[in-house]
Amino acid sequence: MSFNIGLSALNAAQQEINVTGNNIANAGTNGFKSSKAVFGDVYAASVLGGGGTQQGSGVTLQGIQQSFNQGNISFTENTLDLAINGEGFFILSGESGTAYTRAGAFGTDRFGYVVTNTGERLQGFAPSESGQATGGGPLTDLRVTTGELQPRATTLVESEINLDAAAMPSAVIGSTYISNGGNSSQPRLNGAMISPDSDPSDQLNPYTATSLIVRTPSGETQQLDIAAGASANAVAQQFAGVEGVAAVGTTVGYISNLQDGADADGQMRFAINGRDIVVDLTATNPLQDLANKINALLNNLQATVDGTRVRVTHSTGADIRINAGGNPSGALSFEGSTRDATTGAFSPVGVPTVVNLSANDIMTMGGFVEFTLDENVSLRTTDEDLEGNPVDPSDAFTIFGDISAEDALTGTAFESNQFDPRNPETYYRSTAISIYDSVGTQHSLAMYFVKERPDDTGDTNLWSVYFQIDGRNIGYDPNSSTGDPVLARFDLRFDDTGRFDPNQQFIEITNWYPVDQSGRRIGAGPVPGNANVSDQTTNSNFRIDLSSMTAFGGDFSVQSNNQDGFSKGQLTGLEVNTRGLVSARFSNGQSQVLGEVALANFANASGLANLGGTKFAETSESGAASVSGAGTAGLGAIQSGALEDSNVDLPTELVQLIISQRNYQAAAQIISATDDATQTIINL
Repeated sequence: MSFNIGLSALNAAQQEINVTGNNIANAGTNGFKSSKAVFGDVYAASVLGGGGTQQGSGVTLQGIQQSFNQGNISFTENTLDLAINGEGFFILSGESGTAYTRAGAFGTDRFGYVVTNTGERLQGFAPSESGQATGGGPLTDLRVTTGELQPRATTLVESEINLDAAAMPSAVIGSTYISNGGNSSQPRLNGAMISPDSDPSDQLNPYTATSLIVRTPSGETQQLDIAAGASANAVAQQFAGVEGVAAVGTTVGYISNLQDGADADGQMRFAINGRDIVVDLTATNPLQDLANKINALLNNLQATVDGTRVRVTHSTGADIRINAGGNPSGALSFEGSTRDATTGAFSPVGVPTVVNLSANDIMTMGGFVEFTLDENVSLRTTDEDLEGNPVDPSDAFTIFGDISAEDALTGTAFESNQFDPRNPETYYRSTAISIYDSVGTQHSLAMYFVKERPDDTGDTNLWSVYFQIDGRNIGYDPNSSTGDPVLARFDLRFDDTGRFDPNQQFIEITNWYPVDQSGRRIGAGPVPGNANVSDQTTNSNFRIDLSSMTAFGGDFSVQSNNQDGFSKGQLTGLEVNTRGLVSARFSNGQSQVLGEVALANFANASGLANLGGTKFAETSESGAASVSGAGTAGLGAIQSGALEDSNVDLPTELVQLIISQRNYQAAAQIISATDDATQTIINL
């Protein structure tokens, strides 16, 4: 019996040494969990034996228990080195079935699967079809995409922008009026002078006196008397101080038929607006010589050859006056002008007036005035001047022509500052965002915001937005026979609190096709708008959502500009977050969810079976695995670029090894003592 007791003690000490030695041997093994031997005493079974007389029969190994305490975490430079900080096991799938481990030294195989050094594949949850994490579902092999990320065309643009509710409308409403229909006065030859005592060169043009009443934007009225013979420049000066009116005078006439009568040197002499002109009639082109002389001598007169005439323009509307000047000679013809209402081009009108310079003729011609009237400004005639003298409004010889008709001075309505993306004064603010076509080419979508004038209801918070892509129009006109893109304009409405009116529809861009800088198609979609498609929402290139916009008081601000397209990209790196979400980073700035690492836990982790290689297998003692994502269901977080160290406490194990060695020596003494006693008995 004593031999058996000693032998069991030797076996127990040896097993303890083995367990301790295994711990020490794996002190540097990542994810290793230390063990300890658990022993129990042995007694012979006796039905009638009393407890006071039972002798022990030795010791037996009851089990080897593993400690699943957390090991230290050491950081590495490998993204796929994973450590679990807390409860849980990585799930592996291999040829021998499913295994579990705390050792997270992973890499990829030639197919891109995340594997251990021995080839088992790490298990996780696949992303949804839209590329979002699911946090559950069937387990699958995690795989890393190593190729290019295919481009995706923009389908949705979302902007969150504030427009200043106090901004002034970009457009200016008004009207224009051109006196006398844009015609000059008829040239006056040797007519009335400014005063009886004035120089003969101070001849008046033939315009007669008139009076006008101006209604200003504030509703006040102001009367102006226009004197007889007043030049267009003088009339414009009278209106200079009138609120809501801008006036510019212009005078255009034509010189032709330069007559003989030159002096012995072949030169013709006369004066125009007080400056002597000498024309060389022997020159190859006397008309061009005349135009050159006028341009050189008079700042406000511009001359250009127009066929067989020289067109002379006074840019400020002073009268054009021709007289003999010093040493006059020869003769010429002078004609007035008319202005085309559509094109604004000038042409000669009337019978040419012959000016005999040798006879000291004096010719005077007046111009016309172009008025720009602000909104609510109007001109009308009056029956008498400021001194109470009667005025005939039907006098066709005033600078305004016949102004007796009811609509003669109402002018032509206009809206200035029509939107022009090249002119920042025609819109409030602009912003731009990059979008992508179907082949991943980047384009610039520009948005221009315009504050509109109040509508008939008096709403002062009306806006419009214009869109261009790469500086080109993208609007759809259902009435167009060609289907070519037009300017894209959409209304924006806000309620009394400055928030976007939710009743407005999303903006659909339906007539854009990608082109390069020279305007050539680059072989990319989406398909442009089709004039034969009645429901354009089914033919949309992409949608613009501005429902987060506001029109609060304050500066223009862009909180966000987002879109869902991108160009192609090369894989530049991987990321694994604390929830185990594996994402690929690409050179185009995009990231793609590849999967989510799954973790398993057990009701009794100590009941797991060791498979070697720091892997465990599920047993009936451990219970079935509970699978979930990291950070859920009591599972720990995942640390990327790190490995969990062995939880072996080396000093403790070395001390235990000494104790086990002493126990072994003591067990050997049991056998030695028993041997001595047995030898004594044999000797007797």
